[in-house]
Amino acid sequence: MKQKIFAAFLMLLGSPVFAGTQIVVAGSEAVDSLIDRMSVKFASILEAKGGDFDVNLIRGQSLGNAQQVMEQHQAGSVDVMYSRPDWFTSNVPDFQVMSWGFTFSGRDHMTTFLNSKVFEGMSQKVINNMGVRVLAAGVDQPRILYTREPVGSLNDVQGIKMRVPGIKAYVKLWETVGTIPTSVAWSEAFLALQTGVVDGAEADASGAYSQKFHVAAPNITMTNHIMSALHISVNEAKWNSLSSDQKAILKAAAEEAVAWASETAKSDSQGVLDKMVSEGATIAEIDSSPFSAKAGQAVSGMEADGLWSAGLWQTIRDLDK
Repeated sequence: MKQKIFAAFLMLLGSPVFAGTQIVVAGSEAVDSLIDRMSVKFASILEAKGGDFDVNLIRGQSLGNAQQVMEQHQAGSVDVMYSRPDWFTSNVPDFQVMSWGFTFSGRDHMTTFLNSKVFEGMSQKVINNMGVRVLAAGVDQPRILYTREPVGSLNDVQGIKMRVPGIKAYVKLWETVGTIPTSVAWSEAFLALQTGVVDGAEADASGAYSQKFHVAAPNITMTNHIMSALHISVNEAKWNSLSSDQKAILKAAAEEAVAWASETAKSDSQGVLDKMVSEGATIAEIDSSPFSAKAGQAVSGMEADGLWSAGLWQTIRDLDK
């Protein structure tokens, strides 16, 4: 304790307690989930590349949920954040389109989008509106359905209580297909499923496995309704404080970590599903076209309500050539 107090005193005096540039890296993902492992990979790559960085990686929900960490990221107390672009939606509504069901046909379509001028323009809005810069973004696993009772068709989800993230597009999507969206914290989702507070939840396979959704809701339905993305971002003020060499190293480390996570997502998904089955879950394929049709029919209304810019959904769809 005396050492910590002395170190704090030296900092107040302006003494260089740390040799390198401090980089606080944080998120809110479950420990050992894919995005959490991406953060570990990023920190490891960054330290190996040099650049005079002193990396402080904070894992789990030590700093709060995703929205709370994003606020700290904007404020500058979190320099680098590992998360999903979904959490840009409060300040840049166009990112809601990425959380709308069946916007993307698959991994290749989303990859094309993430490398497009469309995504570049959206990312510039993140800098302008939030003071946060996307260093790298990649494709994660598709989101699928976990329910207490089996789901064989669109009719089977009518009126069920669905745990969804507190993101407007998610809420609207599940309203559109006939469920009752219910706000439950990610860390409390398992208990909500187990006790019947909610009847179902949706998530990517790795995230769901980390929370043991399949134990409380052992009926897994391969809706593939959202192709998830992941990213690493940096506070813009922090970015501007770095040297040119440090910027290059930071960006390269983010790109390598995201590329690793995106590639790992493909193999992880099937491996995790196999684990769930071995632990008692059942997996059902489903004709998702009735879900997709409902989502597509609602797009004009979502755009009229200002969820995202008019025409953006179709522009993204047109990238799938």
